[in-house]
Amino acid sequence: MTVTGHHHISMYTKNAKANKDFYTNVLGLRLVEKSVNQDNPKMYHLFFGDEVGSAGTLLSFFEIPNLGKNRPGTNSIHRITLLVPDSTALTYFQNRLEARGVTTQPLTYLNQDALVFHDVDGLELVLMVNNQHALPTFWRHNPYSDIPKKYQILGMGPVELRVKKTQPTMEFLTQTLGYYRRDDTTELVYTLDDSGYYTDIVVVSQQGASARPGQGYVHHLALNTPTDDDLTAMHNSINQLPGNNSGIVDRYFFKSLYYRQNKILYEFATAEPGFTVDTSVENLGKELNLPDFLEAQRADIEAALHKL
Repeated sequence: MTVTGHHHISMYTKNAKANKDFYTNVLGLRLVEKSVNQDNPKMYHLFFGDEVGSAGTLLSFFEIPNLGKNRPGTNSIHRITLLVPDSTALTYFQNRLEARGVTTQPLTYLNQDALVFHDVDGLELVLMVNNQHALPTFWRHNPYSDIPKKYQILGMGPVELRVKKTQPTMEFLTQTLGYYRRDDTTELVYTLDDSGYYTDIVVVSQQGASARPGQGYVHHLALNTPTDDDLTAMHNSINQLPGNNSGIVDRYFFKSLYYRQNKILYEFATAEPGFTVDTSVENLGKELNLPDFLEAQRADIEAALHKL
């Protein structure tokens, strides 16, 4: 199988310092990579995840200080779910969020107990109970968080897409990417492993105006094509489809391929070499990390960035 699940998901933030505080000090994720947008080095690019930034645990943010408000709408990645171990962890986070002034609302999502809230940029997030459902064996806990291990966020769960036309997305997921529909929920949910929720993509039909990018906007969903061979195979498949793709791009920490299908931007990314390619596990996220091709510009890049 070329695609094995989620790799990361990327959003816009207006304030990287407030963003870092929320995801590390409130949600208990680890800042595993403090870098810049490789296409615009004046812009922070932050990655939060488990101890080492394992594929499928990663939330990524581009800082754009002059962002306006996001207008939610169709043809967008609407909702991100993060998995927690059980109902006691859900209660723990409800209390933790409310104590910090974050409004939460309980709900049932895909037949599981869940909690919906918004981050500092207005991005809608859902914490969902995983219970004993399957998870990737390589995901880790975060020993650098004050949140007890038994309550910590595990990684990414279902990602919800909202599109005007569901059929093209369903065909892309099943015919090109190898997903199949779950049969234990009334929603349109496509999965690579129906014994767990960690690969799921929810497809919702929504008419009306398209989403307008802004603060809290979800830019793209990256799927895990673990090896170079997997990514090459995906590139060969994508080349047979209508529209342009980026070709394979070396992002230093992984290699990527970008393709927009039915208004949704997908990235396909390798799991290797990962963030420990040039940094020890203990020092991840502590210093500004630049790929080799940007090192010569370090002084200028650092001068243009504010302290986090």
